[in-house]
Amino acid sequence: MEKTLRKFASFKEMKDEEDRYWQSVSPEERFAAGHELSVEGYRASGYSADGRELKTVALRLQHPQR
Repeated sequence: MEKTLRKFASFKEMKDEEDRYWQSVSPEERFAAGHELSVEGYRASGYSADGRELKTVALRLQHPQR
């Protein structure tokens, strides 16, 4: 993966460039990048990438019918 460092004159200029980049990549690449960020977020929180720990903390709440 090639990385490039750029300096922008303003936050708006940086956001515009970021938007152009994400519009230039395919939906599959955007989905893969989102998945990678999600996995890294779970790892940073101490969970494994396969989500085994998450299965033990999920629970279902039932609300009484109105």
